[in-house]
Amino acid sequence: MKDTTDIRCTYSGDRDEVLVAYLYDDIEPASRASFDAHLAACRRCQDELAALRGVRSQLGKWAPPEPMFATSHQPPAASHWWNAIPAWAQVAAALLFLGVAAGIANLDVRYNNEGLTVRTGWSKSAAASGVAQDTSAAKTTSPASPVSAVSELAPWRADLAALEQQLRREFRASVVPGAARPMNASIGVSDAALLRRVRTMIDESERRQQSELALRVAGALRDVNVQRNADLVRINQTLGLFQQDMGVAVLQNKRKVDYLVERVSQIK
Repeated sequence: MKDTTDIRCTYSGDRDEVLVAYLYDDIEPASRASFDAHLAACRRCQDELAALRGVRSQLGKWAPPEPMFATSHQPPAASHWWNAIPAWAQVAAALLFLGVAAGIANLDVRYNNEGLTVRTGWSKSAAASGVAQDTSAAKTTSPASPVSAVSELAPWRADLAALEQQLRREFRASVVPGAARPMNASIGVSDAALLRRVRTMIDESERRQQSELALRVAGALRDVNVQRNADLVRINQTLGLFQQDMGVAVLQNKRKVDYLVERVSQIK
């Protein structure tokens, strides 16, 4: 390139600033007209403007290098289909299966931003309706068909109704005709006491099962929360490394651009 340092420029304003503004078409119309008139007669400004346009064209064609990521060529390990399912989904499926197997609890499983939430509650309305149906079945069912009236109830309620009918038949068979009325009254009292005792035992069993289920659910929730926190920590670490790599790449590109600008300023 021909040296233009010996050519004098007679422009009165800030020539470097006007050159850059003229190059990027960021100049007022009046200033542009004035600089066009000066540019037609100034060889030094013409050469520097041509050099800046060349650098701008080269920068437009240049692209930053792709970051080099470490790659591994380890053969993929054999995986099973259940390994692709998240841990919280596996725990939720197990809890749903446990709730269905219990058959006497209402299980509500939800997963949201706060984690996995499991709620258990015993159906009071179903128990009340079951007691009413047992009482009506005991009054209206004949000794020949004790189980047909409670076929749609829970299994333990059907067994309870069958036991009640069997006890009634045994007591009726042992009563003599002369003392039928007093014996029937005593049998009714003993049947009611026996029924209350059996139902009390069933309620205690339900409470024990509810406590065991609550303990198991609490343990599962702790495991899920621990796994969830570990996953969040690992994700944050991965994002931090990625941002660090991108920051290094941006810094390298900035240094290259600064170097090119410095070389252009040396050519002036």
